[in-house]
Amino acid sequence: MINATNQFLLITDLDNTLVGDDLATKKLNQYLCTHRQNHILVYATGRSYASAQQLRQERQLLDPDYWVTGVGTEIYIQETLDLNWANKIDTGWQREAIAALVKKHFPELKPQIAAEQNRWKLSFHLNETNSSISKLQIDKLTNSLQQMKLNAQVVFSSNVDVDILPMNANKGNAIKYVQTELGIANHKTLVCGDSGNDISMFQQQTFGVIVNNAQSELIEWYKVNADERHYFANSSYANGILEALQEFDFLLQ
Repeated sequence: MINATNQFLLITDLDNTLVGDDLATKKLNQYLCTHRQNHILVYATGRSYASAQQLRQERQLLDPDYWVTGVGTEIYIQETLDLNWANKIDTGWQREAIAALVKKHFPELKPQIAAEQNRWKLSFHLNETNSSISKLQIDKLTNSLQQMKLNAQVVFSSNVDVDILPMNANKGNAIKYVQTELGIANHKTLVCGDSGNDISMFQQQTFGVIVNNAQSELIEWYKVNADERHYFANSSYANGILEALQEFDFLLQ
């Protein structure tokens, strides 16, 4: 069991947040290694657990204390799946009915590879580059799920990735669960992200940094919803995380 007393919780997305600038990632890794005993590190990613592990090896990332994978549908403590979280999000989830609905009525949604699907997530690519049309299609999908009384949410990111999840499952709810398990307060937590599937993290009452290279959907959310807890970094990728640690006075000497 992790001893969370007086520790700081750092939760970061992987692609285009922690990862994207190798020198910046290395610099942040060095800082975290120096102060490892002061931080609980969580990777929160849209990737599957296996894919995230592969990325960790390829980019020589630090071993986190927790993995939040599959857009918040799975939580791993090291290599062990948290079954309490799995049971929590499984209530009312009708995966097969949702898959049938999409197949019948939404031909523009093409399933992602099997490795990126899981028991609590259906993932697709949207074959549309026009952002206005994309939003209409996502709204139509959301309305169809509601009309069919299918208890699910749609997460849209990078203007192409569409994930359908249980209503209680997303990155934000997953990190709130981790916070509660550890007993770590919001003022000792920083979330870091760059895209639409990170929005739910920024909707929590924690501190948050949006890296400068963020996708348009997250920038638009920031313009409408940001408050003093949210910081839009001048720097991109991991340099943006380091910048936020300094901005919020979290940087240890």
